[in-house]
Amino acid sequence: MIGFDFLSPLIELLAAVLGFIYVYLIATNRSSGWIFGIASASFYAVFFYRVHTWGLFSQQITYIILGFYGLFNWSKSDELPIRTLGKSIWLWILGSLMLGLMFFIVQWFTKDDVHGHFSFTSLPNWRSFLDAQFFVFSLTATWLTTRKILENWHIWIVVNVVGTIWFAYEHWWSSSVLYLAYLFLAINGLKKWKKALSA
Repeated sequence: MIGFDFLSPLIELLAAVLGFIYVYLIATNRSSGWIFGIASASFYAVFFYRVHTWGLFSQQITYIILGFYGLFNWSKSDELPIRTLGKSIWLWILGSLMLGLMFFIVQWFTKDDVHGHFSFTSLPNWRSFLDAQFFVFSLTATWLTTRKILENWHIWIVVNVVGTIWFAYEHWWSSSVLYLAYLFLAINGLKKWKKALSA
């Protein structure tokens, strides 16, 4: 019999609190937010490693790398302007969708039980597809955030809605509540950045 894992929920909670601080500071246009983002991603990497969710684990490692890039980029000039991509954001979204689909297909073909022939029973479950898309869209949004592109908030709003529902389904309550809070912070960040852009 496997005992209850007390450590993972504590790691998740700490990562969630740090993540909340990160998004709040980023939404208010403060470069110090990246430090909290790096710390949050580090704890989340440990958490997802412990629960064997490899797409989300890989996502956190990439967040850490992008976090250092964001910190450098935002810190070298406090006047890094907020910009907009306009309609070309749809090219980013389409590219992210295709990249997520590619990760999903690679994951399917590298499964041990596929053995080179098609079978509906060998198809990955919905978690595999969601994991791949969540990974790619989150990284796209993070990259746009490092460049202070307004449309990062549009992508984050969708990611946060999906994350809130998915993590609640998985009973990762701290993360589900965090993503719900992220949703409100993303809406607020979008309003603040729009106001700053039009000023």
